[in-house]
Amino acid sequence: MVQQSTRAFWTIGLDDPLATVPDRAGAKAANLARAAGHDLPVLPGFVIPVPCVDRHERYADTHDLRVAWARLSRDGERALVVRSSSTLEDGEVSSMAGRFTSVLGVAGWADFRRAVDEVAASATGPGTMAVLVQPELDAASGGVMFGADPVDGRTDRVIVSAAPGGPQALVGGEVDGTRYDLTRRGRLVGADRDGGPLTPLQLRRLARLAARTAHVFGGPQDVEFAFGHDGRLWLLQSRPVTALAPLPPRGAVLLGPGPVAETLPDPLSPLEEDLWLVPLDRGLGEALATAGAVSRRALRRAPTVRAVGGRAAADLRRLGAEPARRRRLDPLNPLPPLRRLRAAWRVGRLRAELPALAADIAAGVDADLAAVPSLHELTDADLAAALHWTRATLTALHGLEALAGTLTAPETGDGGATAAGHGLAALARGRARGHADARIVASEPGVLTLTPPA
Repeated sequence: MVQQSTRAFWTIGLDDPLATVPDRAGAKAANLARAAGHDLPVLPGFVIPVPCVDRHERYADTHDLRVAWARLSRDGERALVVRSSSTLEDGEVSSMAGRFTSVLGVAGWADFRRAVDEVAASATGPGTMAVLVQPELDAASGGVMFGADPVDGRTDRVIVSAAPGGPQALVGGEVDGTRYDLTRRGRLVGADRDGGPLTPLQLRRLARLAARTAHVFGGPQDVEFAFGHDGRLWLLQSRPVTALAPLPPRGAVLLGPGPVAETLPDPLSPLEEDLWLVPLDRGLGEALATAGAVSRRALRRAPTVRAVGGRAAADLRRLGAEPARRRRLDPLNPLPPLRRLRAAWRVGRLRAELPALAADIAAGVDADLAAVPSLHELTDADLAAALHWTRATLTALHGLEALAGTLTAPETGDGGATAAGHGLAALARGRARGHADARIVASEPGVLTLTPPA
């Protein structure tokens, strides 16, 4: 444990254990000193600690400060960056980023003194501000990196935003960076534009840096970084990812009214739950299984529709009604190729057979209704039998409705089907009319999508 000395050092080097104490060095400098102690790539520097900043007027010309400045700046030949390091910033709940002053391109002793005064003046009160001094880096590229996705809490993702030059313009909102979504090993899984400033090798190096900072600080970090023109990677700042959304338990289900809200908008009594929700759940499940969207094993594990607080709630992920968070990743279809082929085959067959299926169900419902005696003629046994076939009929109707909605979109009528699905549907239509396959190919070239590549 670091002993907090009562002696007011005018400067503390980032390699000094005392620099890791936030009450002395402020959070920003303390984090960098801690990172440097674990051999992370941190630029050299020193800190004017909190007690000295509080009375910097009195010690303005201290020998310690001038010696530290001369050594780091090479007697004024190298520009410096003078940054705030508040005891209030870079916490786990709020980073307070950008609320305090930083001064770039500081050259000469007089400029350095003015920069220290400016940063010290941005303190919100006594005992809250230290000053961090480091060399200014001529960066080829830089940006920010999150060791976890701060939006949905995914700790298996690393999110990078980078731009040419240092990270200052990006952090300040002056430029738009290129966003990269990475796995923890640095594999690119998404980018919002082509031709960004970072290479695949640099992305992998950043992913390793994210893993190392998480190990040092005990959790995912919000990092500012820069690559020098010599290719070296530098850690400029590290703080916890604030307000990280908690991950749901494994196997958790996202429930909501979703598409069942229009069918069952009002609260349900226990009897209504039994009469309406059970056939609705079975019908939707049968439609999802028939279309190949959900396995029957998954359907047996958990219902698609259930009652929550007396209201109908659906599994939004299963029904495809979950709000999209990564539309740019949609083209990266995660379904295995075999499953995609099976789904396309089923969709094509179902499109061709849907009208006949609907006619069969409608005829069956009409026949069942015609067979029901008038109300005054119903015995208890008749009523029980009617309720039994009503549930089966509702299941079939809900399944047909779900299939129709899945296979045909209201706007275009094609539901965004795959090329293989269209080809199968065209083939089924042609064969139902008795056409030879050669004639079908001539009139519907889309069926050629079913032919494997040579």
